[in-house]
Amino acid sequence: MTLVLNTEEVVQALDLSGYIEAMEEAFTELGKGAAINSPRTETWIPLLQHGTSEKIEREAKRLLEELPEDADPHQSPEWMRAAKRTEALNYRLKTIVGGYPKCGIMALKIDSTSDTRPVMNGAKRSVKLPLGSGWRFTGMMLLFDIVSGELLAILPLGPLQRNRVAATSAVGIKHLARQDAQTLGLIGSGFQAEGQVQAAALVRPLKRVKVFSPNPDHRKEFVGKMEKAIGVEITAVDSPEKVFHGADIVLSATTSMRPVFNAKGIEEGTHLGSINVVETDPASFERSDLVVVNVRPFGGEGELVRDFVMGNKKLDTGGANINRQAAKLDWSAMHELGELLTGKIRGRKKPEEITFHCNNIGLGIQHAATGARILANARRLGLGKEIPTDWFLQKEHT
Repeated sequence: MTLVLNTEEVVQALDLSGYIEAMEEAFTELGKGAAINSPRTETWIPLLQHGTSEKIEREAKRLLEELPEDADPHQSPEWMRAAKRTEALNYRLKTIVGGYPKCGIMALKIDSTSDTRPVMNGAKRSVKLPLGSGWRFTGMMLLFDIVSGELLAILPLGPLQRNRVAATSAVGIKHLARQDAQTLGLIGSGFQAEGQVQAAALVRPLKRVKVFSPNPDHRKEFVGKMEKAIGVEITAVDSPEKVFHGADIVLSATTSMRPVFNAKGIEEGTHLGSINVVETDPASFERSDLVVVNVRPFGGEGELVRDFVMGNKKLDTGGANINRQAAKLDWSAMHELGELLTGKIRGRKKPEEITFHCNNIGLGIQHAATGARILANARRLGLGKEIPTDWFLQKEHT
C-alpha cells in the first residue's frame, strides 16, 4: 500500500532534531560517494508577458486581483501588495531528485507555483503566490522504493522546506562553529529565519540572538515570537553591521536577490552561514579561512549549470540569478559538506578562524533522508491513509 500524509501528520512524524540527524546522514553518504542527485530543474512559463495567451492572462490577473493580502501567513501584507502589482508573473515547476541505499528511498520533490520578483526596500525579492484553491500552494514529495521502484508515499512539502534548510545550516554550525559559540546574529526575520534560529539553538547553547531585517515591525514581531520558541534573549538591531558585532555565529536567511551584508563586518572567530549565494557578499568567500558548500557544481560551463534553469531563458528566474552570481566565484577553492563530515577535509583549526557554510542549493538526498524517517515514523504511529499501490503499477515498462 502507498501511504498518503497531510501537513499535520508530516509535522507530527518528525521534529527538527530529526531533520538535523537526517541531513547529517545524507551528506555523510554523499561524501562517501554512496548517494546520488539529479540536477535541479526549474521550468518557467510567463503568464503576463512575452506574448502569453489572452485567456491565461485574464485568469492570472483575476487571481492577482482577488488574492487577499494576508493569504500567505509567512509573507507580510506589504510583500503581497508589491507582488500583486507585478507585471512579470511566472508559473514555475521545480523538480529535485535524489536518494541513497542506506535510506532505501529515491525521492522526487515537485513544486508547482506562481512566482514574482517585486522590489522591496531597494532589493529584488522572490515572492511566491498561493493562487491554488483556498489561496494555498501546491507542493509534494513522492517516495519510491529503491529496489522495487514502487511508490511508497506521497507527502506535502509545506513543513519540509524550512526544516530541511534550517537543519542543513545546523549541521554546518555543529561542525564548523566554535564549541563555545553563544551569540547568534541573524539577518532576516521571515519564515526561513525562524527555522534557522531554532535549529541553531539545538546544536549550540545560545544565550543571545541579534536580528536585523529592513522592516522594524517585522523585527519586533520576530523577537516576541522566537524568544518564546527558544527561550533565549533576542534583540532587534537596526543594521547588518550590528548583527556581526560580537557575534560568534552569523546567519542570513532572506529572499533577497542581492547581498544583504558587507563582508568587511565579519569578525575573527565567526562562523558565517547563508541559504543561497545571491544574498551573500561575494567577498565573504575570500574573507573566510574555510568555505564549505552543500555541493560544488556551479560556475563555468558544467552540465549542471546548463541544465539548472529549464524553459524560457529570457525570464528573471531564481536559477538564473543564482547562476549569474555563481559564475563569478572560484568553486575550486571551496569544499563540500560531505567532505567535511567524512573527514576528507579538516574543519576549524583555530578559534580565530572565519568559517563559512554556504547552504547553496537543495538536493534530492535531503528529501530522501527526511522522507525515509517521516515514512517510518508515520507507519509506527499509525498516521496517514493508505491507497492501493496497484493504482500506480502496470505491465508495460515506461
